[in-house]
Amino acid sequence: SPPCCDGSSALPPLRLVLIGTLTVLIGTKRCQRGLSMISAMKDDVSQFKRELILRTACELFCEHGYPATTIEMLARRLSTSKTAIYAHFTGKADLLFAIIERSVALSVALAERVAQEDAEPAEQVRRIAHDFALIVIDNQDYIAVACRELSTLAPPERAKILGLQERFDFILRRIIEAGVARGDFAVRDAALAALGIGGMVIWIHSWYRADGRLSPADIALATAESALRMVQAPPQTKS
Repeated sequence: SPPCCDGSSALPPLRLVLIGTLTVLIGTKRCQRGLSMISAMKDDVSQFKRELILRTACELFCEHGYPATTIEMLARRLSTSKTAIYAHFTGKADLLFAIIERSVALSVALAERVAQEDAEPAEQVRRIAHDFALIVIDNQDYIAVACRELSTLAPPERAKILGLQERFDFILRRIIEAGVARGDFAVRDAALAALGIGGMVIWIHSWYRADGRLSPADIALATAESALRMVQAPPQTKS
């Protein structure tokens, strides 16, 4: 028989080579998928821990104030070690900045999203005021800490937050200016109107109570109507 058929120096048939290669590839892909899943799970757990630390820190800042709150108090509230907290945040100042940044970034993201929609200025103002009111209610503690402790931030971090606030005011002002140009609004100072609307909405955090007579939906609706009156938009007809 030919040398290739005596079993000693034979090369495996092409079919077996392909099957073997495919098996290795499938095994490798499964392994890669498994590693990717493990990595994603670790990221999810890390994010969950970070959110829990942030939320608990916000509660303590609301209860005791930023100056009186310590990392030791936070560790006790979480039943964990300070080392576990430092794995996610560099310290108390880092926690405060993360809380304030989130509270402001939510409103900026809303304004940017609404500004890109194909809607008339009156509807955009209504949407921003309405949805911003719900953001304030849903994140009441975060907003409260941001309003109370902004001046506590170091100058570089405070400048970043002020930049975000100015971004929100700028977007809302441009929307109001567009409404004035169209003849939809009669307000004389668009910048002042934007500041007034923003201030009205943000102040909800100081008086809203979950057990109060007004629901979040009621407050959001009334806030939107007030915002439209502030820009002197004509009353909207109900269909």
